[in-house]
Amino acid sequence: MRNLSGRLFVLALPLALQAPSAADSYRAGRAAYDAGNYNLAVKSFERAIQSDDKTSDYHLWLARAIGTEAVGAGIFHQPGMARRAKSEFERALQLNPKNISARDGLLQFYLRAPGLIGGSVAKAREQADAIARANPLRGHLARAALAAFAKDQVTVEREHRLAVLEYPDSSVGVFTYANWLATNARADEAVVQLEHFLARHPGEPSALVWLGRIAVTSGKQLDRGELALRQALKAPSVGLDPNAPAPAMIHFRLGELLTRKGDKGQARKEFEAAIKLNPNLDAAKKVLKTL
Repeated sequence: MRNLSGRLFVLALPLALQAPSAADSYRAGRAAYDAGNYNLAVKSFERAIQSDDKTSDYHLWLARAIGTEAVGAGIFHQPGMARRAKSEFERALQLNPKNISARDGLLQFYLRAPGLIGGSVAKAREQADAIARANPLRGHLARAALAAFAKDQVTVEREHRLAVLEYPDSSVGVFTYANWLATNARADEAVVQLEHFLARHPGEPSALVWLGRIAVTSGKQLDRGELALRQALKAPSVGLDPNAPAPAMIHFRLGELLTRKGDKGQARKEFEAAIKLNPNLDAAKKVLKTL
């Protein structure tokens, strides 16, 4: 009876007291990463790996979170964090040799890290070649990254254009090209690329969010950006598919856009909605203090 009672007691524990599953910790990490809370993301991905060390994407996202957190870390901590991120990318690739994103993470490490801690353009090229053999689309993007490091903007654009022309239905190719155009003061061209993609994939939420994001950063086509973000909030996959934009981040982008338009009252409501959905969204909290 004692053993039976013990088992019943465990089963009766409130859900809040039960340890989160690996999947729950992973989802929490993704939410924290999207919110810009990289320290919390690292801890969440670490918990996921403690429960399940064999899932490649858990290591991939831990590496990304560590690498992003390292950008704002002190110079004495950055080398160790960079090495750890590299180790996690390698573990992700070991678990799944087809994980192109993990290989791309290694490429970025080799390009950005100083030679003293393992940076190497030659090794970055090796990763780019391996990516191209496994996935021609991602190969174009890898070669674009190498060209960007060499400050060869002509080659960067050629590789992006080839990716879009050869794979017009690939969101990663279109979004990467649109982002590059926007960051090079060519926001109108970026919007054209996204509109072409939406014509082929009506209502695709990530493309809609990219439209809103570019409107915010460029200050152009704000009405179109607002409409796109409101459409994204209504997309069936939003809030259900972990690969779809998080509702909290859509509200946050909408708040940014409305601030751009001078509608601070409605912007405040969007930032509050974002925080309600994701209490760890520190960026929204900071903006609210300024409104």
